[in-house]
Amino acid sequence: MAEISVLTVAPRKGDLPFTPYSHIYLSSHSTDDSGRILMSPQLMNDREIDETINQLIEQLEKVRKKTKKELQKKKLQLHESLQK
Repeated sequence: MAEISVLTVAPRKGDLPFTPYSHIYLSSHSTDDSGRILMSPQLMNDREIDETINQLIEQLEKVRKKTKKELQKKKLQLHESLQK
């Protein structure tokens, strides 16, 4: 099954200041013979569909919280470094 992750980018020491930002991306996935990105295994019944969708939603909710937390932290760090 696909895994969803977050990448937060912020200025590093020596970089010009810029507003930190985040990307949400698929950190793990499978592809089929046509190259399509698959976000689930084969789903053959309602229960499998519901469980898979619920797992994806759960991952997205975790990434939502993590992204907001990381972005807030990076913005605070940038603000503090500009105050010096």
